[in-house]
Amino acid sequence: MYDYLPAFRPDVTVLFGKELPKLGIESDLLGQLASGCSAAEAQAWSGGHVYLHGCERKGILGYLLRPFSDLALLWKIQSEHRLIQVRDKVRTGFIAWIMARLSGRKMVYWMSFPFVEGFRLRHREIGRSHGMLVWLVNGIRAAFARHVYYDFLAGRVDHLFVQSDAMLEFMAGKGVARECMTSVPMGVDVEVFSQVQAPLAIPKPLVQRRVIAYLGTLGKSRQSDFLLAVLKLVREQEPSVLLLMAGDGASADEQAWIRSQIQQENLEAHVCLTGWQTQAEILSLIKCAEIGLSPIPRNELFDVSSPTKAVEYLALGIPCVGNDIPDQKYVIEASGGGVCVPMEARLFADACLQLLREPDAAAAAGARGRAWVKDHRSYEAIAASVAAVYRGLLADKKSAT
Repeated sequence: MYDYLPAFRPDVTVLFGKELPKLGIESDLLGQLASGCSAAEAQAWSGGHVYLHGCERKGILGYLLRPFSDLALLWKIQSEHRLIQVRDKVRTGFIAWIMARLSGRKMVYWMSFPFVEGFRLRHREIGRSHGMLVWLVNGIRAAFARHVYYDFLAGRVDHLFVQSDAMLEFMAGKGVARECMTSVPMGVDVEVFSQVQAPLAIPKPLVQRRVIAYLGTLGKSRQSDFLLAVLKLVREQEPSVLLLMAGDGASADEQAWIRSQIQQENLEAHVCLTGWQTQAEILSLIKCAEIGLSPIPRNELFDVSSPTKAVEYLALGIPCVGNDIPDQKYVIEASGGGVCVPMEARLFADACLQLLREPDAAAAAGARGRAWVKDHRSYEAIAASVAAVYRGLLADKKSAT
């Protein structure tokens, strides 16, 4: 995986660590140890075994050396597994494809994010502000990833898992056969979400307030100041409203930025910024909200994504106001669990006011959303379709031999 270990993303920990083993499919994880984590933490994996080689290294040297660590891991376990799957790593994907072909195994690629476009955007954004060497390495990385992934790897793997129907269509436009791809959108662990309760004692900042919430990472690239613009417009007609920001910036500078934005808008008394907390603590706070907000900027990176926020709000029985990212639009409209509008502050504010003024209708939307997520976006339901793909691939391999 592109991420270091231990695994932390729910589409790994829940789908591969919890649900697929119930269906007889185990997964061993291969990778490098994240900084500040112990090997024991990484190896606490319920889906199979964990193989470690190397640790997280920052900078250009770490980037250049990482595929060699992956090669050592693949070589070590070359006769033990029937299928190799690589997630979001182009160079390692190329190495794994060669090893799979030499050993007669199946090779699958899991594309959770359009990293090629991400590399290109990163190269363009940083320019030469970090020096000629960094600029050059980023440029080479973007060009290499584009040619290797789009011109060679994506069309030659035995199967390609993608994050959304929009991403599937995007890759079909790159020449990958639709029958060789499966869309696996983000889901939730319904067992966990169904047990979430609001705190017994409502936190003081939330008392006697109409709470609207945002769950997740805050930052400039996510245009998180948009949330403050929505809040100001809602307050014009509903002065008791409070924005619960359940999360924080991904870095120290992003954390400082969002706090400065709140201060500049004189909204300190109307925003509750929690900072990073445990999932249980965050979800308990979100249960205090009447509405969940999910504004996601429209661009080449996010348009093919499968946003988690909308699904998480609905799993908690909270109606969602979100914008028209394709997968999010589908979730909101198919479930009847909220309101989908373009990412404009006035439209978001009007949708919030509509739900705040009609609490019975809002509660009904939340209930519809919760039932729909259980049937369509629980990892238990998602696991069944993913397992069917693996069984088909391994059955093909068995019949071929």
